[in-house]
Amino acid sequence: MLCGVDKAVDALSGMHLGDKRLALVTHAASLTKTFESSKSFLCRHLNITDLFAPEHGLGSFIADGKDVEDQRDEETGLVVHSLYSSGGKAVDPDVFQNLDGILFDIQDVGLRFYTYIATLKQLLELGKPVIVLDRPNPLGGSIVEGPILPTSLESFVGPGGLPVRYGLTIGELAFWMQHHYRLCGELGIVELSGYGRSSLWQQTGRPWTMTSPALSHVEAVFLYAGFCLFEGTNLSEGRGTSAPFELFGAPFIDPWKLASEVAKLGLTSVVFTPISFIPGQSKHQGELCHGLYAHILDYHTLRPFSICLQVLSTIHRLYPDQLDFNAHFSKLAGFEPEELFADKLEYTLQRSEADAQTFMNEKRRFERYGN
Repeated sequence: MLCGVDKAVDALSGMHLGDKRLALVTHAASLTKTFESSKSFLCRHLNITDLFAPEHGLGSFIADGKDVEDQRDEETGLVVHSLYSSGGKAVDPDVFQNLDGILFDIQDVGLRFYTYIATLKQLLELGKPVIVLDRPNPLGGSIVEGPILPTSLESFVGPGGLPVRYGLTIGELAFWMQHHYRLCGELGIVELSGYGRSSLWQQTGRPWTMTSPALSHVEAVFLYAGFCLFEGTNLSEGRGTSAPFELFGAPFIDPWKLASEVAKLGLTSVVFTPISFIPGQSKHQGELCHGLYAHILDYHTLRPFSICLQVLSTIHRLYPDQLDFNAHFSKLAGFEPEELFADKLEYTLQRSEADAQTFMNEKRRFERYGN
């Protein structure tokens, strides 16, 4: 499989970009087929005059929600402009004033609440020519999950109109955004080669390179599609441990009791085992927490969003006075916490499935890769 960056020099040679001043939006997880950074490779072959970094910075090591500051890249000597602040402020168009075009080469994870796609949306809104160097969706392009986010809940962790798991590559998503948000800037793509729409990350033949500090394992990427919702609660999602989003818990949970109750859900694609842990940062830092560790049995049938809703509903049933939700939850989930409670859960699951099918039909016109 070849990513867009692997074909970029040949693909862009006919676009007369030799004298154009180009911006490159990238990060450390964007590698070529020979595992060279996109930044190093493209700066050797194209007139890249400015670098831009999303959340987590050019090196993908800055913690979630922390400001990314402008800096100078030691390797290339170029200024690295930040496209992220904790307040989620809009991109400053003045920074792009003297640039002729934007190359976007970011490895994302195919999920609505991962902020790299909100950054892509802001760049498309500038009206500057954007060329996306396409990369595979780690979760594949055949499955869609979750409710479509209403405009009323739109934020930097959720562009409106998207379900949680949208089943498009970052390049396909750019064209969906251009259509859905009625953006009129010039948009191009350097497509993938040898990529099948139903392929999961494991079928790409590439090792996983962490796209942010909490997604160091490919297992975490899949589980993050649901367990990101724990960020909207007082449960630890595992930040400050070696396996964020693969484990979760809180001081008030009885892990054996919870494991027994979750087992009754009849889940077949994942199994949960009791675990205790002490987060080194974030929620419950330094406290002994108890909860569950998720072990994926079948990546193809795994539906992490649905699983998370069922698990959260179970925790609420067992600990109604201890489980708390914060204002962040509805922006991540696309609905209010009350929709998880026992008498409403089934309707919420059905609505999520209906929305997913609606988007499945909508996205077909933007798909560029067959199975």
